[in-house]
Amino acid sequence: MTKELGQRIRAERTARKMTQEELAERADLHPTYIGQVERGEKSLTIASLEKIVEGLGISFSDLFENLQPPTKPASYAMKCYNIVNSYPEKTQKQFYDVLCAAEKLAK
Repeated sequence: MTKELGQRIRAERTARKMTQEELAERADLHPTYIGQVERGEKSLTIASLEKIVEGLGISFSDLFENLQPPTKPASYAMKCYNIVNSYPEKTQKQFYDVLCAAEKLAK
């Protein structure tokens, strides 16, 4: 998410024909920091993000619009749920019964 947010900040900055130095001055941040943020090398604090948004002259919602949250690998429980949930309720019950039997064997 840090990298994607940095790319979004860079896109907003370049769309406004601003240099990193200009944004840094408007946001009262160091130009090196702006570059690190845009490359996804630095995580933003809320305070720094607020300064950058103000420096760009946009809203938080503009910056985060269509930004996808990071995804993490699904747990085995969630994978099982997704498989079982795709079947009719009667079949789901059968899966449940098999799982309960397997649980007893595992003890």
